[in-house]
Amino acid sequence: MVLLESELPHGLRSIVRALVRIKTVIVVFSLPILPITFFLVVLFRYVLETDLFAYEEWLLPICFWLYFLGGALGTYDDVHINADLLGAVSDSPKYLWLRKIAITIIELVIVLFVVYWAYLMLADEIASYPGWKTTIALKIPFFIPRVGIFLGFVFMAFYSALFLYLLWKVGPDQYVETISQANKAKEIEEERATW
Repeated sequence: MVLLESELPHGLRSIVRALVRIKTVIVVFSLPILPITFFLVVLFRYVLETDLFAYEEWLLPICFWLYFLGGALGTYDDVHINADLLGAVSDSPKYLWLRKIAITIIELVIVLFVVYWAYLMLADEIASYPGWKTTIALKIPFFIPRVGIFLGFVFMAFYSALFLYLLWKVGPDQYVETISQANKAKEIEEERATW
């Protein structure tokens, strides 16, 4: 989607960019917590001969938020791993465009089902208040990581729907032209990196 983002209406483009920046900041600042925590676990266990109390409990929400917000960013950048070999079948702009539309529709339908299930999971958790399930030692409610799951899937659905809109708006010729320009730019960057 990021390649076609310039085709969005100005207000929506600003909102999308702000959302991507917020998610990126959360991921960038949260990611170092994992290796720092594991370093501290080793330090505490093997040097200080004690344990870091309940570290897996406060890492749980961080990991869920990182994973699902990272998945949303992957949807935005269209960099999820896939096994799509149909792109090698034809170079026709219309075929490539229709193939991408079909893939995006399938992705959107699946993600919308998962958003619904994530909503049911959150609704069940909210309905059980104040008897929320919590972690054993720190009593962190499971609601916190589940919100991260729900938001991640909501953003995946949002970016898939926007991408579908943009594909439909730009048409086959502009889509193929944009992809080829991006591939050429990537090749130039890779050549510069080897110098």
